[in-house]
Amino acid sequence: MKKIVVIMILALWSVSCSEKKTEFVQSEVYKNLYLIKNMPEESALGKKCIEDFVTRNALKEDAEFYNYSNNTKYFLDHKEDPGGFSSEEISRYQDKEGIASLGFIKCEKDSLKKAGIVRYYNWKYGDFYRPDTIIKCSQ
Repeated sequence: MKKIVVIMILALWSVSCSEKKTEFVQSEVYKNLYLIKNMPEESALGKKCIEDFVTRNALKEDAEFYNYSNNTKYFLDHKEDPGGFSSEEISRYQDKEGIASLGFIKCEKDSLKKAGIVRYYNWKYGDFYRPDTIIKCSQ
């Protein structure tokens, strides 16, 4: 019975990402910036979508994930403009549009391997300082 429940939950998660057509759009200017369209409202489903994206695409470099919006889509094909009258910096939108940050650390037992860690921003998915390890070091 427990196996059936687990299978149903996993199926729901995988369907939810594709059913709502969650889309990750990579910036042409900043290769480590991804804007997410149609992010699931449920935090567990959103986290699962990001985890699936990272592992499916075998990301090996640090990355930032933001909500796709009128504010953030500017950074798909424009560099940040830190000065002047019309200043545009992605960090300005971190509080409301920031979703997560992906970072890598060296494994303790094998410094040639890395573990991938996602930290979710406070606005929706909880405390930024409680990371989720999505790519684990091999033992």
